[in-house]
Amino acid sequence: MEPRAFYDITEEEDRAELAKLIKAGVYSYAVLIPEDLPRRDVEEVFRAAGFSRVEVDASSWPRQIAVRTEGGTYVFKKVEEGVYRLSVHP
Repeated sequence: MEPRAFYDITEEEDRAELAKLIKAGVYSYAVLIPEDLPRRDVEEVFRAAGFSRVEVDASSWPRQIAVRTEGGTYVFKKVEEGVYRLSVHP
C-alpha cells in the first residue's frame, strides 16, 4: 500500500488506513492531529494495528506525543502547527 502525504487522525477512514500502515512498518507520511488531542483516536489506531498494550504519553503535548506498545515506542513529533511525523523506537 502506497501511503498518502498525510492522514487526519480524527477521520475514521484515515485511522483505519494508519493502523494498516503502522502494522506494515510504513511511516513516510504526516499525521494531522488537532490541538485538543483526541487521545482516544490515537489509542484506537494502535489497537487496530494489533497492539494489546497501548499507553499514550501526552506530557510533552503539543510538541510531541509518545505511544508505548509491546512493539516499541511510537512518537508523533510536531513538524508545524497541527502536523506531526511518526517515528518508531524499538
